[in-house]
Amino acid sequence: MKPELRRGLRCCDCIMLVVGSMIGSGIFLTTGQIAEALRAPWLILAAWLVGGAMALAGALSYAELGASFPQAGGHYVYLREAYGGFAGFLDGWLSFVASFPGSLAFIGLGLVAYLPAAWSGHTIFSVEVLGLDWTVESRHLIAVGIILGLSTINALGLRMGSGTQNLLAALTIAALLGFAALGLGSGRGQWGHFTLAEGEGAGLAGMGLALIGVSFACLGWDAATYMAAEVREPQRVLPRSLGLATLLVLALYLLFNAALLYALPASELAGSENAAAAAGGLLFGPGFGGVLALAIIICILGSLNATTMVGPRIYYAMARDGLFPRLLGSVNRVTRVPVAAILAQGLWASVIVLSATLGRILAFTVLVIWLLSAVTAGAVFVLRWRRPGLERPYRTWGYPWVPALFCLFSLALAANRLWHAPADLLWLAGFLAAGVPVYLALRRRGRPAAA
Repeated sequence: MKPELRRGLRCCDCIMLVVGSMIGSGIFLTTGQIAEALRAPWLILAAWLVGGAMALAGALSYAELGASFPQAGGHYVYLREAYGGFAGFLDGWLSFVASFPGSLAFIGLGLVAYLPAAWSGHTIFSVEVLGLDWTVESRHLIAVGIILGLSTINALGLRMGSGTQNLLAALTIAALLGFAALGLGSGRGQWGHFTLAEGEGAGLAGMGLALIGVSFACLGWDAATYMAAEVREPQRVLPRSLGLATLLVLALYLLFNAALLYALPASELAGSENAAAAAGGLLFGPGFGGVLALAIIICILGSLNATTMVGPRIYYAMARDGLFPRLLGSVNRVTRVPVAAILAQGLWASVIVLSATLGRILAFTVLVIWLLSAVTAGAVFVLRWRRPGLERPYRTWGYPWVPALFCLFSLALAANRLWHAPADLLWLAGFLAAGVPVYLALRRRGRPAAA
C-alpha cells in the first residue's frame, strides 16, 4: 500500500501559514510609495483597508472552493473541476515554471539584501556564454543555500515544516505588534500628523496606484488551500483559518501604518524607500536600524518557508492526475510528505537564482498571480452553475457580490500591470504555448496515479 499525505495541520497551523505567507518585506517598503500617491493620512489607511477587504473577499471565495474540494493542489484543483483538465494543467504548469520557484528566487534574493554587505557582495566567478556575461556572486549562493535549506526542513515532515512556519509567523506577529504598540506609546510622535494632508494625488488615479503596492503586501491569503489534504477537518478549518488570518494581517497592517504616520507626516513619508526605518529611528533611536533589519529577515523567512510548503502540493496533485512526472506524486514513507516535489521546486528555484536569463520570468510572476486569482474566483460561479448539487460545507458570504468584486479587482490589477509592461503578455503567451506540447505528451503517456 502506497503511503499517503497525513492530515496533521490544525486551525492554528493554517492561520500561521497564511499569516507568514502574506507578511513579507512589502509592508516595510510600500508605505513611501503609497504616501506619494495619496498624501492624506486617512487615505493611506483607507488604501490598506480597501486592499485588506479585497484580500478578505478572495479568502471568502476560495474558502468555498477549498471546503468543497479538500484536496492537495489549491487552485489547480479548482480550475480542473470548473474548466477542465487542460485549464488545470496550464495553471499548474505556470505555477511550476514561473510562479512558485520564481517567487522563491525573488524572495530569497530579497532576504540576502538585508544581510551584511561583507557576506553578499563578492563575485565567485564570471564567464561569457553565447556573448552574454554570466556572473555568480556570493549573494546568489547564499540565496540558494537558504532555499535548499528550507526545502530540506520541509522534506523532513509536515510537523517540521509547519513548526518552523509557526515559529517564524509568531515572531513576525510579535515584530509588527511590538513596533506598533511601542511606537504609538513612545510619546515621540505627533497625533496631529493624522489631520495633515497636502491634498495631492488623492484622486481615483492616486488610489489606483496606491492599491498596487497594497496588493503586493496582501498576497498569500490562499496559502492554506494548497495544503487541504493535510488539514484536519478541512471543511470547517479552511474557511475559518483563511478569514481569521486575513483579518489578523489587516489589523497588523493598519496598526503598523498608524505608527508610521504617528512618527512622520504623510508628506515626509512620501517617496521614502524605507519609511519604516525613518519612522523607527525617530520613535526608538538611531540604533533601531539593526533591529528593523532582523525583523524584516524574520518576516521574509516566514514568507519563504510558506512558499516552500505550498507550491509542491500543486505538482504532487498534477502528478497524481498523470499530468506531471509520476515521481512528483510520490509520498515518502517516513516523512509522509511529497519529498520529490519539494526538492524539484527547490532545485528549479536555485536555477532561476543563478541564471540571469531565466530570472526574467520574475517580471510577469505577479501578472500570473492576479490573472489566476480572477479566474479561480470565477470558478465559484462556474461550479454553482454547472454543479449545483455539489456538497458545499461553506458557501461564500455575500455571494455573488463578494467573488464578483474580487474578480474585477484582480482583473483591474492585471490590466494595470499590462498597461505599464505590455511585454509581460508575450512572456505569458510563450510559457503557455510551451506548456501545450508538454500537456499533450503527458496526457498521451501518463495515467492517473492510484488515489
